[in-house]
Amino acid sequence: MAKSYRTVPLDEEPFLAKEEGMREEKWTEDRDSEFITERLQRLSPHWAWLCHAVLLSLSVTFFALSFCTKTAKMTDADYTQKYSAWSPAASAVKYETQHFDLPPIAEGPFIGKGDDVDARWEDISRIGDTMISREEMINLGLDPDNSLAITDPRDGKPGYRVAVEVFHQLHCLNLLRQDVYKDYYAPMGGDTSAPKHDLRGHLDHCIDALRQFVMCQGDVGVFSFDYPFNDGDPWPNYSTPHTCRNFDSIRQWAVDHTVPRGPDEPEH
Repeated sequence: MAKSYRTVPLDEEPFLAKEEGMREEKWTEDRDSEFITERLQRLSPHWAWLCHAVLLSLSVTFFALSFCTKTAKMTDADYTQKYSAWSPAASAVKYETQHFDLPPIAEGPFIGKGDDVDARWEDISRIGDTMISREEMINLGLDPDNSLAITDPRDGKPGYRVAVEVFHQLHCLNLLRQDVYKDYYAPMGGDTSAPKHDLRGHLDHCIDALRQFVMCQGDVGVFSFDYPFNDGDPWPNYSTPHTCRNFDSIRQWAVDHTVPRGPDEPEH
């Protein structure tokens, strides 16, 4: 049958062209949909199970990775960064298990008086200071403008003098030890030979500094009681395990980072 034609006004032509395009687009979509449906119908049912297995494996893998990440053992550096205040010596921290050596009758190389004992205490407590930058001072929450600014005499680098806390704490313990044996140490000069009022103030300072340190650490380790003398009288057994920071590592860091005193630097 012959097609009939009619005259279309010019203002209707765009709408007719759009309608024709929409019919062609719908026909294309229907054809693509039928093609996809036909291909899916030809697939074996085993493919569906395979897809489910792959998705399940991926889910289990990601769950396992997430679990392992959360439960992975923290490194010493991670632990120190998370639970300690910032310190330039943080990289020297290494954790280890140690048993305290505290027999019922005190003895050992750090007990008593004399040259050998003094040398032991000097070795662990008389360590030089180090230096940090202005940015690090601010990171500590300290005021650089009200702190001792120095210049490293070796290279002229400016900074601020700081000391590692553990060596101050050991200094205080050593002063308490020397005061116990004051009759021996006072004639030699030094801190125990200071006037009574000054020495008492120094000792009070050290006692309170150590009190705050001990309370800050809050050691939750426990100790038992046994019978070391077999006389039915129980004594505390302090030789228990503790998680400690390796002191030798920290001491070596401090030695390696010691900044000598400049010729014009004031005493402190």
